[in-house]
Amino acid sequence: MLDVVHIAKSKKPTLDELTSVLKKEGLEWELYSDRAGTKYGRHKHDFDDFIVIVQGRMKLVTERGEWVLKPGDRLDLPRNTVHWAEMMGKEEVKYLSAAK
Repeated sequence: MLDVVHIAKSKKPTLDELTSVLKKEGLEWELYSDRAGTKYGRHKHDFDDFIVIVQGRMKLVTERGEWVLKPGDRLDLPRNTVHWAEMMGKEEVKYLSAAK
């Protein structure tokens, strides 16, 4: 089952706070950014993926549900999960993502 987990302890998490949580799990990541309004159509990956929001809001949709991710939220996507996304609001969305 897919579910959003809030991994930050603070209300306004920093990049350092979020990456330190991922480091403790032994994960590596890349930082991405998209302008507000950017959309990604239906697609899937042949690897497990995770998304952690650093700044802004992202709506992520799968065939199993829809979530609006905010700073500090994490969603793990199992390989071959069909999903699509939209960057919400007016500010740039920054997020960490990587294959597991």
